[in-house]
Amino acid sequence: MRNDIAAAVAIYARYSTDRQDARSIDDQMRRCRVLAKARSYQIVEEFGDAAVSGTHTDRTSLQRLIGEARRGAFRAVLVDDLSRLSRDLGDFWRLTFSEFASMGVRVIDVTTGMASDDQGARMAFGAMALISDGFIQMIRTETHRGLEGRALAGFATGGKTYGFGSEVEPNPPQPDHPRKVRIIVAAEAAVVVRIFELHAGGMAVKKIAAQLNQDGVPAPHDNGRGNKKGRGWGHTTILSMLRNEQYIGKWVWNKENWVQVAGTNRYRRVPRPVAQHVVREVPELRIVPPALWDRVHERLRTRAHEGRRRTGNGKHGTSLLSGLLRCGSCGGAFVVVSRRYKGTDPAGHANFGCSVSRSRGGAICANTRTISQKKVTAAVIHALREQLTLPDLAGRFVDSFTRHFHDLNQVDGAEVRQLEQQVQRATNRVKNVTGALAVAGFSEALLAQLKEEETSLNALRTQLAAASRDKRPKILPHPHVIQSYVDRLLGLLETDVEQAHALLVRHMPPLVLTPEAGAYRLTGGFNLSLLLPSDASTNPTAGDASHAPREESMIGPVGGTGIEPATRAV
Repeated sequence: MRNDIAAAVAIYARYSTDRQDARSIDDQMRRCRVLAKARSYQIVEEFGDAAVSGTHTDRTSLQRLIGEARRGAFRAVLVDDLSRLSRDLGDFWRLTFSEFASMGVRVIDVTTGMASDDQGARMAFGAMALISDGFIQMIRTETHRGLEGRALAGFATGGKTYGFGSEVEPNPPQPDHPRKVRIIVAAEAAVVVRIFELHAGGMAVKKIAAQLNQDGVPAPHDNGRGNKKGRGWGHTTILSMLRNEQYIGKWVWNKENWVQVAGTNRYRRVPRPVAQHVVREVPELRIVPPALWDRVHERLRTRAHEGRRRTGNGKHGTSLLSGLLRCGSCGGAFVVVSRRYKGTDPAGHANFGCSVSRSRGGAICANTRTISQKKVTAAVIHALREQLTLPDLAGRFVDSFTRHFHDLNQVDGAEVRQLEQQVQRATNRVKNVTGALAVAGFSEALLAQLKEEETSLNALRTQLAAASRDKRPKILPHPHVIQSYVDRLLGLLETDVEQAHALLVRHMPPLVLTPEAGAYRLTGGFNLSLLLPSDASTNPTAGDASHAPREESMIGPVGGTGIEPATRAV
């Protein structure tokens, strides 16, 4: 740790795409360095996010900056102006006056020279953040108004639909701001017609996706924004295309509003009232003939009715392992892919399978095997009971917790002692300057120095108070407390599936099902390794069963709801 941590600062710069380029970051960094030199700050690291919007905090360098602040690498963040940190009012306030402040880190606006812990900073920073946030809202409103005009005039408004492209309008009235018109992409349009004809001929959407993948037809957004988790056609993509009215020349703009998920670069779709929709019929952009469209939609209606009749209300309750199973062949999620119904049991007997293989076919994932949900659940419960009832579990946990606490306390104690020494030195400097004023009389230079020393002392005292509050309490968990957490989890496994599922999702790493000869190898979680036969055997641990946990990764700290395992799969 640095000798004078109060003088250690980091620089953060960002540019989006609005009339800026990479030189903008260099300019911001340069201005921050000038202020750092003038104030004798020591720059420990510089962070920059290029071509990233300031309307969210899901930025690579910003998250690294926050991580380094947590480690105590610096005590201030310099930004050229506050909008570089965030343009969203809520995110800016949370970052500056909650996250960074709780770590004893100030935010310094280089343009004004003001720091977030200065008197009146909350009002000044709040006003500047409000202006920045209002700027973004104004841009959004004006952009939406402009898009509405383009939609009404029949021009492209952005977005991508498979089968269509766009090109610049001929002879634009404003050459500097040309608009785009939609066109049909012949190769993609042929695939669209093929999909409709296959479904009209009786082929299911999953088989259509598998066939396209088998034939090597590139899917929309392969490994891109629209298909982040892999390549290939999925049955949901096929179904969405079959329902898309753009293929019969009906274009609707303003159907939904995309609302940003707080703090991220992700958005969720919110439908708009029908009265706000802008609808245009464009026969020249029709790809699918009306008769073919009608045949497909008659089949979709029939299949939907039959599906409702077969499954009733579709409610089957929560599965203990939902969201925890992964395919060992492709990494896709294992989900319920089929159910068998016997007698009057409304839930039926569910089978797990690879969602990627089911949705995209063997060309993407060859793992077509299924396994009984009951068999996997029974195996995991059996293994958990064996591991969590080991006689020395609580003792090993206390030993691990003690070592972990000792390491943390040593680091925290060293920082507190260093800050205490710095506070004492700063206090002595204030006393020395005060004494010099008393001897020499009024002096502007001495008065300015006194003010600077007092500001530094107050900052150090704030950091010391924060570091002292962050010290881990010297309280070790009692074995009886640990045992009560374990007993609670074991009791919930069979009495309250929803609560047990919530605990496992929160604390247990994924379980991986890898196909082997006539069986599935289940690994991961709390270091499980089970061989599950593919026959109807009810023995949950048939075959090679090795549940013995490794001491260093079996469990972690005690959480508020139970034992937290290490987030590391075998």
